Amino acid sequence: MALLETKNLSINFGGLWAVKDVDFFIDSGEIVGLIGPNGSGKTTFLNIISGIYRASKGAVTLRGEDITTLRPFEIFQKGIARTYQSSRLCWDLSVADNILMGLYTAQKSGVMDIILRPGKVNDEIYSALQECMDMLSYFNPEIFKRRYDLTKNIPHIDRRRIEICRALVGSPAVLMLDEPTAGLNDEETMRMMKDIHKIKQKIQDICIIIIEHDMKVMERVPERIVVFNAGQKIAEGAYRDIISDRDVINAYLGGAAV
Repeated sequence: MALLETKNLSINFGGLWAVKDVDFFIDSGEIVGLIGPNGSGKTTFLNIISGIYRASKGAVTLRGEDITTLRPFEIFQKGIARTYQSSRLCWDLSVADNILMGLYTAQKSGVMDIILRPGKVNDEIYSALQECMDMLSYFNPEIFKRRYDLTKNIPHIDRRRIEICRALVGSPAVLMLDEPTAGLNDEETMRMMKDIHKIKQKIQDICIIIIEHDMKVMERVPERIVVFNAGQKIAEGAYRDIISDRDVINAYLGGAAV
């Protein structure tokens, strides 16, 4: 049984199928890349898995449990976390506060604990903050030194790292990265690829789904690639096989192999 699996996953917007009949799986410890032209359904596919969109038909299962109809925070609690194409950081909060927000739905203390057991709440917050700082320092000790700086004053690549840290502090089983190198130059992209491999080194069982348009990333990071076009899966396999697939060349690479 795959850790995460979709069967016939589909969503219809106004009579148009944005995602149609997609069968997909990912096992523990695996990195899978999603590629395809703009508008091919990649991000919509992640939005269905993470509960932002409700599937029109089909199913999503995590560890064999059907999570298709759960709300986003419930899916996060089950063990699926993600980042987004555009930044979801609060720029006027500190780096530490932004990462700490990733533990909000995992917090065990409630309103009554705040009133009756403030010590317990403080201990939980301190433990969560320590976890955030450990993750931040693991990516880049220089960001750790600036943990109390406002996020708007942090370089773009480090903001990307902060978003990944925020997703990771809840200890997810599945991490979904939507264009993590967007807006980065070639050198920063190489550093981000190394960061993704560092995640696997630190959390060996985590599985990662990554959307990217940069083929250098797709060549070096995922073990397997799934190709979308017009909302459907048209190919799947290793990078070497994908780039020579005629359907992929026609749909994604403009009719010429790379």
